Amino acid sequence: AKMKVTVLMSLIMVMLIVSLTANALSPNDKACLLYLSCNAITSGIVADSSPTKNNGTVVGTVTITAGKFGQALSFTEAGEVKCGYVPLNNKSFTICMWINPKLAGGAEQCVFSQMDANATNTSMHFRMYSANGTARMGFYGNDLDALNALKANTWVHLAFYLDVAGKTRRIYVDGKQAGQDAGLVGIEYLGKKGDTMIGSWGTTGQKFNGLIDEVQIWDKALTAAEIAESMGNMTTSVSRAGKLTTTWGEIK
Repeated sequence: AKMKVTVLMSLIMVMLIVSLTANALSPNDKACLLYLSCNAITSGIVADSSPTKNNGTVVGTVTITAGKFGQALSFTEAGEVKCGYVPLNNKSFTICMWINPKLAGGAEQCVFSQMDANATNTSMHFRMYSANGTARMGFYGNDLDALNALKANTWVHLAFYLDVAGKTRRIYVDGKQAGQDAGLVGIEYLGKKGDTMIGSWGTTGQKFNGLIDEVQIWDKALTAAEIAESMGNMTTSVSRAGKLTTTWGEIK
């Protein structure tokens, strides 16, 4: 009888894992280097729910408003969110986020950056252009553009993809490939230091005007299916993982 109970418990556990982890991407995974759900600013802090716990600090003025999922960060070219350095040099990665740009104000505005030095391949800046809505995956003189990718006051999902082994760099817009190259001057990002900035290009400025939600950094080049998955509400993946642990504890 005891063996039957053990087998039954194992079967239940398998069923729970299948149902609760149907979403393969999870901010709890070690491949997730940063996950800002952007649902709150608490004492000037934007919480990172990834295993690294690399919380963001608000510098200047950034507020909370209704987002793509729950709440979002609201920027008016008056502030930024500063997280610590995330090692992305000489490796594949994918950086995802939802943005809702005003396409007004400064001609060049950055939604994400990390700067070691302002030199080729050591300054990463993901920028949008107010005049035409073009999105750029910039490595300082080594840049990839997705032309007319953005519309004013409209939510759009951006994924900036780098596959070092495959020598491929891409921009995905709403889950669809909108630009690709092998790098104009090498494919690798080489920066070895520098804060990870949301809503600006660090000391260079180019602050963002609009909303940003669901910021994710993945320690790999996501598949097309995973990029589509990253467009969902990752907060549910966090809660599912917690529910799974609690449920298994109750079963035992």
